[in-house]
Amino acid sequence: MTSVVITGNRYLIHPEQADRFGPFEKTFLAEGDSWMDASAAVQGSLPFYLAEEFNRRGKTHLIVNISTSGQTLQRISQTMSGEYLWWLQQLRYDAVLLSAGGNDFIDAARDEAPGEGLLRDMQGQPLPADGYACVRQDALASLVDGYLNPNFDAMYQALRSSARNAGTPLLLNCYDTPVARNAPAIPNLVGPWLWTAYRNNHIDPSLWPTLTAGLFKDIKGAVQAWPVGRTGVVAVPTTGVLVPAEADSTGSSGDWKNEIHPNASGWRKLARIWADLLA
Repeated sequence: MTSVVITGNRYLIHPEQADRFGPFEKTFLAEGDSWMDASAAVQGSLPFYLAEEFNRRGKTHLIVNISTSGQTLQRISQTMSGEYLWWLQQLRYDAVLLSAGGNDFIDAARDEAPGEGLLRDMQGQPLPADGYACVRQDALASLVDGYLNPNFDAMYQALRSSARNAGTPLLLNCYDTPVARNAPAIPNLVGPWLWTAYRNNHIDPSLWPTLTAGLFKDIKGAVQAWPVGRTGVVAVPTTGVLVPAEADSTGSSGDWKNEIHPNASGWRKLARIWADLLA
């Protein structure tokens, strides 16, 4: 017997590929972005290393993975009538594992025209003492209060309304703070993310460390607020765990495979924290 992670689609077509390793002590549903995505083979993902950690502990658990790289919280909640809600109705889970919010912040910083997203356009502006001054606070409030919080609540309410999983715990990824650098997942195709956003908004590189620290403090704050007033919701304490990458590196460095995703050593550190809570 062993622990297994399998995509939802694969489990529907070939359940025997997972079930032959059972019976399972616990079953988990993984949903969210590339930190959970089983198809993110280039940089790895938490469920793969979580199954590895379960095996190291002699546990026999099943992780059904319905995550998608690049997924935003809004897209997850908008498709609740599809895969997420469907899977909540199929099995009883010991926990739902969710990684969401990070892409929403990054997209808001990177994808809008300079000065029209989460970041100020600093072209021709005096250099502030702290990079966090480059964040548009009105855009931040709109992102968190008008966008992330309602969409998370929709996911939470769907979970609590499901017949099989009304009492199932929901564990939230708090990410960790990366270093803005020119380290894409796939050169000229996927990433870098923060590096691109900062350059697009003409932010001086000397401001990048404090800007990134401030942004990821905001992400952590948003995620850590979601358990307040809600039952069975836990923010997993993963910030400050990983060794930072070198700012001038373009590949794997410290505990980071690329700019915003951990490498194998990083994933293993995070998996131990998640496995402790899921025990």
